Amino acid sequence: MSEPSVEQLRAQLRERGYLSHGIERWFALDPFAFGTASRTFWVELLTVALKAAVLIAAFAALPMTAVMLLRNYPLHAFETFGLFAVYAAAWLGVAFVFVVVIALILKLRPELAVDTPRALLAISMAAATGLTGILALWWYRFDAPFTTPELAAGFGLTLIFFVVATLVVSAALLSFSIYELHRIPAIHQKPRGLPMSIAAAVLLGLLFVPAWAAREGNVTTPMVVTTPTTRRLALVAVDGLTHELFQSRPELVRTFVSAHPAPPVDGESTAERWASVGTGVRTEAHRVRAIAGVRFAGGRHILQRLSRSDVILQDVAPLLGIVRREPLPPTVRRRDYVWEIFARYGIPSVAVNWWTSEDQSAIFNEARGNALQVDAIAVRRAEAALAGSPRFLTVYLPALDVILNRLELDRSAQLAMSVRALDGVASTVAMLRARGYDVLLTGLPGEGQQGHAIIAATLPLAVPATPYDVAPTIAGLMGFPLSTEMPGKSLAGTPADARIVSYGNRTQTTPASTANEEYYENLRSLGYIR
Repeated sequence: MSEPSVEQLRAQLRERGYLSHGIERWFALDPFAFGTASRTFWVELLTVALKAAVLIAAFAALPMTAVMLLRNYPLHAFETFGLFAVYAAAWLGVAFVFVVVIALILKLRPELAVDTPRALLAISMAAATGLTGILALWWYRFDAPFTTPELAAGFGLTLIFFVVATLVVSAALLSFSIYELHRIPAIHQKPRGLPMSIAAAVLLGLLFVPAWAAREGNVTTPMVVTTPTTRRLALVAVDGLTHELFQSRPELVRTFVSAHPAPPVDGESTAERWASVGTGVRTEAHRVRAIAGVRFAGGRHILQRLSRSDVILQDVAPLLGIVRREPLPPTVRRRDYVWEIFARYGIPSVAVNWWTSEDQSAIFNEARGNALQVDAIAVRRAEAALAGSPRFLTVYLPALDVILNRLELDRSAQLAMSVRALDGVASTVAMLRARGYDVLLTGLPGEGQQGHAIIAATLPLAVPATPYDVAPTIAGLMGFPLSTEMPGKSLAGTPADARIVSYGNRTQTTPASTANEEYYENLRSLGYIR
């Protein structure tokens, strides 16, 4: 039986709808015509690549838009369309270049000819896997873990994208089977939806299961041996309090047995630096970073949950004026503060106003942009919590940093308000001492502020000291072992026993919160958002 001619094969493909997509016009050209750089070849190749890219872009933008909708609900129809349009436009460029490059590689390297339908399918699925890998990386780079509805929607739409991308890429390779094997590849002879879907599910699992394991893993509670203690300890954290400012207040200095200067903590944001102090681990472990959302031009909602690999919304779209970046308060933390660890093991603990904690937005909203009121409300809440006799208590006081470094105040107003803030710190320490607590005072230079950090305590502390020593010191005093993730040491002379590897991921039962407009505006009025 004679082999079918190219014209017969073209007729068969026409019956399957390829003529309407313009594909047969490209592969019908002389495969060796590339060397002459014929205008016809380039017009046909670029036309087919553009049409293929349109199809890939549309199906690639769907899972990304769905994930963003579920993470940033609610959004208006205008904002939803904007998301889809921005992602589709970016994918159009990526897919266009991708298809052209594959076609040119196979044209320039005839020894790479596809000699079996199985090889065509393998190459097509490998190319689709590469495109899907971009989606997987984008999805993996969200700070907060995905929810079950998001997983179902994103996985299903990504599966469809994989199948579509496989078909589109395989169509670009038809010329090799047509001209060299004189047959239409099996992938285009009969339906392949079921086997391709099964293969796609397996490959997607290989892409997404590691991401799921990285987010949901480490849930096993580590073996922790604690040393019984009856100590009652309080940590007062003062943003903007440097060692130099501390020394200028003799009544504050006299309260403490030891006080040492320390280098400041590295970090792009206030929340990042204080998360390092409270958890005792570096940024790469606790993952609190300076973050920003985006708002579409003319849109009402801020998209607060973005992938860290989303260069489209975070870099390209702002340059084009499609969106504008909006700084945001961090809401995701991957490690517990040490007092959260205490509470997990049955030690009564209270924390007030710390970054990424649930009560901070309520305190900031109640203060209505008044820095001194933020401190006053936080102290009142801490004092009220003492009725429950917690073994550990901590309060974060940000007013000094806001007054000295964030608000535009004249010098006299700044001096008067900073004195009031320092008086509040002194009275808070005195109140805790009167209730029978040992007090550890920690201060960090505020935004752009010069000076050393300060670590002071009503009990002896070793030197030299760094802010990374605060959490290990607290853990040691409360009878808890340190972890190998903590670069610091205990300053209180507690035994240097073997450390555990890690206390594991943060034990949170609720998803990361979204900053409401009131909280956002109060952060702006306090100078945290500009």
